[in-house]
Parts: sequence; C-alpha cells; structure tokens
Amino acid sequence: MSVWAIVLVIISAFLHASWNILGKANKASVQSFFFMTALCMALLLTPYLIWFYFTAGSQYFSPEFWILLILSGLLQIIYLMGLGFAYKKADVGLVYPMARALPVLMVGCITLSLGQSISSLQWIGFSLITGGCLLVPLTRLRELSVSNYFNIGIVWAMVAAIGTAGYSIIDKLALSELFSQLQTIHHRAEIAIFYLGMQFWAIALPLALGFLVTGQSHQFKQAWQIKTPAFIAGSIMALTYGLVLYAMLLTDNVSLVVALRQISIVFGLLLAVVVLKEKVYTTRLVGCVLILSGLVVAL
Repeated sequence: MSVWAIVLVIISAFLHASWNILGKANKASVQSFFFMTALCMALLLTPYLIWFYFTAGSQYFSPEFWILLILSGLLQIIYLMGLGFAYKKADVGLVYPMARALPVLMVGCITLSLGQSISSLQWIGFSLITGGCLLVPLTRLRELSVSNYFNIGIVWAMVAAIGTAGYSIIDKLALSELFSQLQTIHHRAEIAIFYLGMQFWAIALPLALGFLVTGQSHQFKQAWQIKTPAFIAGSIMALTYGLVLYAMLLTDNVSLVVALRQISIVFGLLLAVVVLKEKVYTTRLVGCVLILSGLVVAL
C-alpha cells in the first residue's frame, strides 16, 4: 500500500469520525437524514456526472458495472440505516467501534476467497484491530463477556458492519471494472468522483422509492427541514468516501484500506469525549492502543 494511499485513508478516517458525530446529534428520523445527505450530494455532483458520462461514452459502462453500483447502493443503505438506528439506542463510544471492528476480518476473508494473498503478519494485525474494537465499548475489563455485546444498539451496529464489508468489496470490484474501461480517457481521481456521485444516487433513489411505496411521504418534508445539517454531513461524507475510493484505485488489496480506516475509531472516541462529553475509560484507551498496534503490524 503506497504512502499516498495511506495518507488519504487517514484523512478520510478523521472526516468519517466527524460526520458520525453529526449523525449521532441528528434528532430527525434516520431515513430522512440519510436520504437528504445522499440527495444533496447527488444533486451537487450531477453536472459532473453528466460531463463524465458523455465524455467517456455509454459503450464504456458495462452491465456488470451497473449491477455492482446498484448492489453497492443497497449495501450502503443497510450500513447507514444500521448505523443510524444504533446511534438512537447507544453511545458513539459503544456503537462506532463495533460497526468498524467486524468488517476488518469479514473483508479479509472475502478478499482471500477472491484469490488475493494476505500474509500472516497482516492477519495478526487484523486480529489486534478487532480485539481493540471489542475493548473500546467496555467500561471495565471484567465486563468482557459475550452477554455484554447483546443489546439492540450492538445488533444494529452489526447490521452496519455487514453493510460496510459488503459495499467495500463491491466498490473495489466496480472501480476496477470502471478503471479497466476508462483508464485511457479519465484519470483515477475523476473516476473516483464519478463513482462517488453515482453511489449517492444509488442511495437516494431507493430510499425515495421506499418512502413512496410504504406511504411515508412525510419523510420528504422532514428531510427538507434538516437540509442544512444534512448538506454539511453529506459534504463530509462525500469527501470522506471520495478519498477512500481514490485510495482503492491506488491499492490492489482492499482489506488493507478497510483495516486502515479503523483508525477512525481513535478519532471517533476523541471526538465523542470532547464534543459529546462522553466518558473515557481505561479499557477504551487500551483498545485504541491495540487498534494502532494492529495497523502498524498490518501495514
């Protein structure tokens, strides 16, 4: 993994923790908040999407790419809804580490099944990161038992983790497909921005359709009422994942990108303490040390 890709992901991790704080502070419904964040960014990027598409030509966008894009959008919705509902039930310091922990090993296993090699040292690093993530939610070491991880907030965090693992793999495959077709026409950064904008549409449109089908038209009104905080959160989200998508195009092994993103847990814990005034415990500090150690070993 190149130094430039590492820098991009670290910057992205800090921004990711920041918009999660905004997500926790959201008082509107989870669905309307994330619908508005996605719609704001989709509309903002639409002129660029049109330019990119017609500059390249429709023949360069394969059916496989569109299928992967739709799957990614649905998995992003699963992630966002899981995260949003988890924040309604538990603290950021509890939910955020759990939502970030599981994807490390999940993506590692999926990456291995796709034929990419992962060294023993990287597996050790991934395990340290996961162990650190499991410690961060605890207030005392003696609370380390399976029963303490079974509450509704953690269940939703696990849903978010499944969504994260899924869209991470799908996005890497979709970007590789897009890059193989367009590398002679567009630069990596341009491809990453295009995919980012299309992904926001792949989130906003299914959510809007869901509101209409289920008779929840009031969600549109509620979304409009929170347009300003949603736009701010969406802007941070766009910059956050745009950097990750670009880093994916610079890295063959997506599991390393996913692992490095977990440094956001350290940033998230710091922001939760400083901004939301959540308590900090020794176990959480030890967990952060394990996460950082795992990143050093894996990378």
